[in-house]
Amino acid sequence: MSQHFRLFWLRETGCDAGSPLRADELEPEIRDRLLELAADAPGEVVLQFPYLDRREWRRRAEILAGLAWERRDNVIIPVLAAGPALRTAAATLALGDPAWTSQPPAANSASLAVWRTVSMTLQSCFRKWISGEYFGDISRFADREPAYSMIVYQAARVCHGRSRGVFTYDMRDYPDCPLTVELATKMTGRSIQGILGGIEQRLREAQMPELARRYAPVWYQDVARAVRKKPRMFIELLAAESAFIDALVELGLNRTHAAVHHFTKIANQCLRNVCGMDLRYLGLRALEETTKVLVRDAAATGSGSDLGSRVA
Repeated sequence: MSQHFRLFWLRETGCDAGSPLRADELEPEIRDRLLELAADAPGEVVLQFPYLDRREWRRRAEILAGLAWERRDNVIIPVLAAGPALRTAAATLALGDPAWTSQPPAANSASLAVWRTVSMTLQSCFRKWISGEYFGDISRFADREPAYSMIVYQAARVCHGRSRGVFTYDMRDYPDCPLTVELATKMTGRSIQGILGGIEQRLREAQMPELARRYAPVWYQDVARAVRKKPRMFIELLAAESAFIDALVELGLNRTHAAVHHFTKIANQCLRNVCGMDLRYLGLRALEETTKVLVRDAAATGSGSDLGSRVA
């Protein structure tokens, strides 16, 4: 029996949203590989192709042929590098996911409220995710100056947005940002103490008692003071976080191909090199968290009763 496929392929020049395909209608450059992957699949196989812009569409054969492919259950997907994966996810959500496309226009106060919630959620997530990645290597505690900056960043106050359409800290006076540093570090002593307590325990369990003492909660004021005196790394972390979130909010408010391109460019710039780490995969997690917030908001307001089941 000949294999049948269903194609999902969003691109700047058009969209296949479940188009049926026969084996002989597959792109010839990848037909043999797809048929091999689908050989023992029961029933119809779903194909998910990567997002392509207008320029890439002209050389789609070359692009598709250069990709590796894998099958998950009855779905065949390309194995994408971090940048293309992030762009494909952003385009798929912003241009086709009901949780995103059902959002009210940008000028609507309800829209601004939900995107403010998205911003605050992502600020909290990035503080946890980035510090977790950074301190995944326990040797980084030995260099206390950058470690202190990461600790204070983890403890920093979330920006609630104080005016219409403002969702993150104001970084216009970058790289100095004295007011932002003051606002972000204000009343963070208890949070810093809690973080230091966990670090101290971790270092003691790793048989590093001398270093552990340097991170005792009693030193929380010294940690905060050191970062306020030399805030460069702290400011860079906040600036990257703010630029990413602002671009994501713009993507959610505009939902155009141009917004997809802009978001992808900013996300790659912000996450490609964070304290020496390539954290672009966190962009995918941020998109997932954003979708959860939008689904919860739709369920709470009754504007998307069919979306509630999408939240894990």
